[in-house]
Amino acid sequence: MYVNSLSAGFGLLAAATAVAALGAEPAAAQGGRWELLGTRQVGFLVDRDVVSGRGQGRFSVIRICVHNNAVQFRDVEVVFRNGERQHLPVNAFVRPGTCTVPLDLRGEARRIDHVNLVYGSMPNFRGMATVNVYGLHGAMPEPGPAVDPGAPGRWDVIGRRRVSLEVERDTISGEGEGRFRAVRLCVARNGVRFRDVEVVFRNGETHTLPVRRFVRPGECTPAFDLPGERRSIQAVHLLYNTVPNFRGDATVTLFGLR
Repeated sequence: MYVNSLSAGFGLLAAATAVAALGAEPAAAQGGRWELLGTRQVGFLVDRDVVSGRGQGRFSVIRICVHNNAVQFRDVEVVFRNGERQHLPVNAFVRPGTCTVPLDLRGEARRIDHVNLVYGSMPNFRGMATVNVYGLHGAMPEPGPAVDPGAPGRWDVIGRRRVSLEVERDTISGEGEGRFRAVRLCVARNGVRFRDVEVVFRNGETHTLPVRRFVRPGECTPAFDLPGERRSIQAVHLLYNTVPNFRGDATVTLFGLR
């Protein structure tokens, strides 16, 4: 009897942990804004469906929320505007009124054409389920101490990368259109210790930023002025390491000040 009770207790703990991984409908997020990309009603049997990515802008994270009935997701595939595809590890049971955890997309923020779903909803009195797919817009940080806060201009997301736990090199491509006079790096999910950051301009010139510092999750570096006039950025090379802990990988976002 004691063994059965103990096993049941562990089962309840595991179930509670699984439910805790899910959240309520995303209205806002720290460092960004959730946008509804599309909605579909799903039927009772295992089936396939498509949610069109009607949202404007570029996204590096999505989240799937469920209403009216539970849904057992079996496979989720994101199709980007450039034709590339990414399968997401979403083999999860999602109860009505809850969402999946935020799902990181590979590479930098990109436009989403549509999302393919393979799922099964629960045949019960609640009927069909409604599935909403959200995309997370990046944050727009305020100018840092290296830039006059009263100076005209706006911060744009130039690119974003997910960085791993060990000392690593990576590159953020300059997707942002236009010319910039300052840049800033913001970190999410885990801390990052930057060792070296090099900006490569469209004309081939390079500029090394004095970014030898530890940046906590949810924080940004100061804004760093770029030499000369406003310039187009081709890429930014990063040398860094994240902090090995339960938070896992970190996300680094590069902003440019016009």
